[in-house]
Amino acid sequence: MRFPILWALLFATAASAQDRHPTVIADISGIGAERIARLKSESIWSVEMGMEMLLAVDAGQHDQWLKRDGIRNGLGHLNRDEVWIRDHVCTHQAVMPALGTVGGYEVLRQPPAMIRYAKAHGIPGTDAPADGVLAREARNEPGGVVRGKSLPSVQSLVDRVDAERWFQTMSLLAAFNRNSFSPTLSTARDWVLSAFEGAALRTEVFEYQMPSITSCNPATAPINLSNPVGRKIGERLPDEWIVIGAHYDSRNSARCDGTANPQPGANDNASGCAGVIELARIFADVPTQRSILFMCYSGEEQGLWGSRRYVEALQANGDIAKVKHMINLDMLGFDSGGTLDARVETNTTHAALLVQYRTAATTYAPELNLITSSNTSAGSDHWYFLQAGVPAVFTWENGASIYPHYHRDTDLPANMTRARELAGGILKMDTAMLAEMAILGATFADGFE
Repeated sequence: MRFPILWALLFATAASAQDRHPTVIADISGIGAERIARLKSESIWSVEMGMEMLLAVDAGQHDQWLKRDGIRNGLGHLNRDEVWIRDHVCTHQAVMPALGTVGGYEVLRQPPAMIRYAKAHGIPGTDAPADGVLAREARNEPGGVVRGKSLPSVQSLVDRVDAERWFQTMSLLAAFNRNSFSPTLSTARDWVLSAFEGAALRTEVFEYQMPSITSCNPATAPINLSNPVGRKIGERLPDEWIVIGAHYDSRNSARCDGTANPQPGANDNASGCAGVIELARIFADVPTQRSILFMCYSGEEQGLWGSRRYVEALQANGDIAKVKHMINLDMLGFDSGGTLDARVETNTTHAALLVQYRTAATTYAPELNLITSSNTSAGSDHWYFLQAGVPAVFTWENGASIYPHYHRDTDLPANMTRARELAGGILKMDTAMLAEMAILGATFADGFE
């Protein structure tokens, strides 16, 4: 049965090659919707990726394109149907090398048949969106950036964000070996629980079993892991939950080993777990209408196991309907370009949430250069919440591709450029959204408006 599949792939590749066009990459950061529309109209096809755009152009005009300001050479000749886009992923997931990076995303050339297979089997990544927009800067939205009206009650909470306190929490957490197979992971878990207790939360531990990882050599045995949870009970709607989550495990040079060359995982993802703790501290003495569940997951680096098993347990006991919103924090602290680029992602079903997050960012964290996308993939702990129908978002820096220390032993606090400024802005935005979802949204239907 292999030969017909191979012939089909060869035929698909040959067919794609006939329609390939040279490509260029345009810097579109802050140029506005009108200029972006003009660029698109002059190209054969295009994909907007936040701060940059990939454009296929007429071969006879390629050299003229390169003479324009803000245009650089692209990724060779491409057919739109063979474009596959992903965030930077682990080596074991990324057998195929990328052609290059555009706007914080990696772009690959794949036969259309392989793309159809990847989409059908949930392989992280996406094809070129039908509307040509993978991610968009808030500054490039039609109408530009619109700042909302600041509410004193929300502003007072936003003002509690302490970026220095977050940085110190992140640095302390990065000192643990947090590989899922490390015997010290439970020590890190207990440390997170103590931080939750210090924020006046009711603490608990969600226990589960991570299955054997057959891709390891030798295959690992199943192990018991746990997620620390801090629960704040809502006063009026205790059975409506807002979940704030991040994974607290890290990687080693050997993904399957708990002792060899531990990686500090400062940005990935002590930064996110410290963000969860910071939000818990901000809301410690604040009465909320809905309940808030603060949690940090294990087993993320081996395949999102901590969040997956938690969602499965909620589905099994009927509690999944209680989760009204989920915010995921993963990699908050590396600013690559000096413009505090941050990304908010969800899926097309919940794309309307992106408007609320843009409003929260422009109103309470205007220092952020916000990029939004409704084309999220299975790369972090929001994924299984989305698959269960929960309105969930992923708030982070502008992609793992921009971070040179990703999954390296150099992922240290000292290597996180402008960490306090970027994470502080993201946490301000998330604080405003948490106030909206847990306090205002439970009382007033119109929220920020």
